Amino acid sequence: MCLDKACLIMTTYESEERASYAAKDIVEKGLAACATYFKVSSIYKWKGKIEDASEYLVIYKTLSTKVEQLKSEVLKTHSYEVPELLEVNVDSVGEGYLRWMLETLI
Repeated sequence: MCLDKACLIMTTYESEERASYAAKDIVEKGLAACATYFKVSSIYKWKGKIEDASEYLVIYKTLSTKVEQLKSEVLKTHSYEVPELLEVNVDSVGEGYLRWMLETLI
């Protein structure tokens, strides 16, 4: 778990509309300072079958104090049966960007 620093939370959505809606919702709720989304191709095994799908990856930029609430909100509103939900510790972040994140989220 991220402790007292910037964190990235990543998840995928089945469409650009869902990704855009989720990203705006999370930022409006003050759970992330920024959300970036883009189209990706995912290959994975699901229920015994290899899937090759187009999805939209959303990267939420947030603070350690917001991580659990953000993840809970994603899980509560996500349409996938088992949503991808990855947390990445950020070891280094630009001072100005971190200051902006703190001002935005606190």
